[in-house]
Amino acid sequence: MAKAGGTREHSGEEGDKTVLADTADQTVVAPASEPDALPPLPEGNEDETLLATPAAAAGPGLNTAAELPTRAVDEDSTQVNTHPGASPLTGRSYVPHSSNVIKDRFVLESRLGKGGMGQVYKARDLRKEEANDDNPWVAIKFLGEEFSRHPKALISLQREAKKSQQLAHPNVLTVYDFDRDGDRVYMTMEMLQGDALSGLKNIKFAEGKEPDNETLIEQMASGLAYAHENGLVHSDFKPDNVFVTTDGRVKILDFGIARIMDSAVHKDSFDAGELGAMTLRYASLEMLLRDSDPHPADDVYALGLIAYQLYTGAHPYGGRTALDALEQGLKPQPIKGIKRHQWRAIAGAIALQRAHRTPSAEQFLKEFSGTSRRNRMLLAMVLVLALASGYFAWEASKPEGPAVPFAELPAQVQDEFRSHIDRGQQSAEIGDWDGASRYFIAAYALHPRNPEAENGLRMLVQHLVEVAPTMVTPRQQEYLLRLMDAYAGENEFLANNRQLAQLRDTLRARLDPQ
Repeated sequence: MAKAGGTREHSGEEGDKTVLADTADQTVVAPASEPDALPPLPEGNEDETLLATPAAAAGPGLNTAAELPTRAVDEDSTQVNTHPGASPLTGRSYVPHSSNVIKDRFVLESRLGKGGMGQVYKARDLRKEEANDDNPWVAIKFLGEEFSRHPKALISLQREAKKSQQLAHPNVLTVYDFDRDGDRVYMTMEMLQGDALSGLKNIKFAEGKEPDNETLIEQMASGLAYAHENGLVHSDFKPDNVFVTTDGRVKILDFGIARIMDSAVHKDSFDAGELGAMTLRYASLEMLLRDSDPHPADDVYALGLIAYQLYTGAHPYGGRTALDALEQGLKPQPIKGIKRHQWRAIAGAIALQRAHRTPSAEQFLKEFSGTSRRNRMLLAMVLVLALASGYFAWEASKPEGPAVPFAELPAQVQDEFRSHIDRGQQSAEIGDWDGASRYFIAAYALHPRNPEAENGLRMLVQHLVEVAPTMVTPRQQEYLLRLMDAYAGENEFLANNRQLAQLRDTLRARLDPQ
């Protein structure tokens, strides 16, 4: 990709900016001659994002960012009328208790962007300046004028801040706080240098930091996988909600309409999805039909579309919605010039029907990066080496119990262990043994020979014993044997479990009678 000549500051909101190129032509467009080029959509595509406009108005006295005085929203010093203050770092003046100073702490400097959910301003944090912080800048998001007309908009903004604060990942925008100053409700976020994915060519990257398409896709998948693991579906993943910093870091923006997947921990009835915001060309079939709860596969569909566009410069279904593409029988043209496993991952992500689509961002990341295939090969090698060195002699000499008592582990390790055990049990209860196995194995790795981790792994073995008789075809039996071999290669408890070893030997005998 060619270097760009500019960089802009961003906070995570630029709703009126167009995004990656799509085509209205029904015929799927072949990859462009310059794959990295991302031609923009025509400006002013107002029907791109649907935003409900309920008749009910917000509570009286609720101002929006659009109503703020403008004297402090340019790059000049804030005008001073009475009782001026001065920033100890920049020397700029400000008026305490004025409408341009939020909570007597944040001095508004300039507007960064406007979208359906609000307006975002660049601001100086006076507390940081007083502490001689060399980066006193934050972004402040105010309730948008259209968004504020919804009677539950305030609740939604609070949820956005709360859910975003729960996400601490290098590929997710950091949200600091949610608060109000009089009748102005806002949230503060980290300030970013760079541009949205649609403006990738405008970013002046630091030397050696310009990411390639593969890196961008893997970072997006990593951020989504983390959010999904924490029970959040983005529900409006699109290029405008992907920010790329000047050091090549992807930041996923605006979990504003993300909804909590686990209803067991959702204690009230408000669903931000009631606001009706979605971007049609990136919405999954199930989102368009509104016939199911939010699912990680919804985000995977949008991720696959973006990945396709990064390589080809075109939408795989000619810019049409998933529903139109299904009705018209459209098929995406394979991407040339990428690895086979990368194309298989993207093709699985953009499958129109959820039953045929990659179910999670974590699985997409494994398939796209080739991790699954490498792990299988590595586990097979480990298993062979373990068997050749008499590894099963460990059973007779293994120590009793954990080497380090659980109470002596660092608090962070204890918390992580408990989280893995709880998630493993929850996965087992709903029959998700793939997830349960990962969590129990991860818990065992944190505290080897821990009784709770071993009990979880015994549950896994019992499940495999029960499911083995249902595997009647050679292909099914081969799959089950490879799965159990992989478990044994990854975890010492499973490698030395006699019941599992007997089951593996039985399957091998069936598959190779000689």
